[in-house]
Amino acid sequence: MTPILKLSEYHAFRCISLTILMLVVNSQRLAAENDAATLLQRAVTHLYADPKEASALANRALKLCDMSKPDSVCREASILYANAEQLLGNFDLSIKTLFDAEQMTDSTDLHTFARIFVLQGRVFSKLGDYARANKLNDRATAIFKSLGDSAWVAKCYTERGVTLLNTDEFILAEHFFRKSLDISRKLKNLEAIARNLNNMCLYPGDSDEKLKIIEEAITINKHLDSKWALGENYNNKGKQLCYANKPREALAALEIANRYIDEIGARELLCDNYEYTAMANAAAGNFKAAYENMEKMTVLVSELQRHNSQRNTDLDITRKRFENQKLAAEKQEKDYEIRILHRNLWILIGGVMMIAVCCLFYYLWYKHKKNLELIQANQDLHLAEKEVDSLKMRQQQLELENTQNLLSESRQELTGFAAFLKSRNEMMEKIRDMLKEGYKLPHDEMVPHLKKISAFISSYASHDDTSKTLLLKAEELNKDFMNNLLQKHPNLTKGERNLALLIRGGMSTKEISMLLGLETKTINMNRYRLRKALGIPQDADLHDYLTSL
Repeated sequence: MTPILKLSEYHAFRCISLTILMLVVNSQRLAAENDAATLLQRAVTHLYADPKEASALANRALKLCDMSKPDSVCREASILYANAEQLLGNFDLSIKTLFDAEQMTDSTDLHTFARIFVLQGRVFSKLGDYARANKLNDRATAIFKSLGDSAWVAKCYTERGVTLLNTDEFILAEHFFRKSLDISRKLKNLEAIARNLNNMCLYPGDSDEKLKIIEEAITINKHLDSKWALGENYNNKGKQLCYANKPREALAALEIANRYIDEIGARELLCDNYEYTAMANAAAGNFKAAYENMEKMTVLVSELQRHNSQRNTDLDITRKRFENQKLAAEKQEKDYEIRILHRNLWILIGGVMMIAVCCLFYYLWYKHKKNLELIQANQDLHLAEKEVDSLKMRQQQLELENTQNLLSESRQELTGFAAFLKSRNEMMEKIRDMLKEGYKLPHDEMVPHLKKISAFISSYASHDDTSKTLLLKAEELNKDFMNNLLQKHPNLTKGERNLALLIRGGMSTKEISMLLGLETKTINMNRYRLRKALGIPQDADLHDYLTSL
């Protein structure tokens, strides 16, 4: 039991130790963050009073920050450090630090981006890249105007004026300085007022007015305890006194500037101080001192140039890094365009699919419509066929009725013809009986008996209308034939027309002679006359010709 208890106590002690260690680490981290923020506040107060001290404090604050997860303190420390190094003349380090600060800035924080652009433009202006300086200044000005930050708009005008001074565009530079000064006076921003007043004394003009301006700037900067600005103010005062041909007063002002410069270690201001001191000594006739100051300025400029040769290499690296960042941004933009293209492609595919579905539905609807129309057409066709069948049946019925009528008429004709034949046969039997009776009569009674037979035949012939009835019936049934015959042969007699009708009906000469009660020879003679009247040659068939009519 004792070892188990000892093991449990060991685990409990270990947990308590780890907890205490974590609390200590977190407290140290919080303390470090608090120290970084404190150092940053101190650096702000020393920026223009003592840029060297401000740079050291900002650098310490950066070392305390967690650069793997940079926050607002890291970003502000980087910006302040870059600003301080720029005031000290370390432009390459300033540019590098500003690019680092840009990387730490969130894409939505436009105000911070614009501040960085202002500082980058200032450094590039000092390095002689005025085109890039103006471009960055324009971007910053546009952002501050959109955000409504008048104070920073005034600073942008100031930086633009300084860039114009470097290209000797004094009138346009003063225009921007005065615009910035007007805004700063409205805002009662003493630091900005003093900076603009100082900048207005960087170039020649009305020396009395500019000396009053620079005195106002000195008064403000003394109130603000801004040593770097005071060094620049006294430098510019000495320069304006040289323009006013007051060399002794100029040398006194430049001596004061030199004390401030030595205190803060601003070599750029020291270079200007040597130049203006040489101008004052030359104006005072002390050419030896003027030469010495020019020599000091030349040595310092050479030293700065040697440093700048190394810095240019670092600057090239920084620019390459900037180009890589630019390429990365372009890649992100292209990726975004590709995503947009993919989205548009999916929209297009969806649109095409919708159109295809609509076309499919339209095709199915159209096919269904055509099927309905086909069914309706089939129904109509079926009804039409039924109607045609009905009409055919009606036609067949009519034909049947017509056939029956023709058959009935034919029967009537046959019946009439049969009655005619019966009557003829009866007449012939009667004549035969009368002839038999005549054989038995004596010779003297024969002549009267023959006259009696002749009178009987004539009486029968005059009272027999059967043949006439048959001819009239035949004419009625063959009206079309009779009309065509009369139209083609209008000079035919009544007998010739009746003979033509009987021949067309297929009756023989003997049948015609029996029907008309004429001799066969007479019928043959009439046939000859009819052929001649019709103009038919002897070798042509009379029946075929009449049938063709």
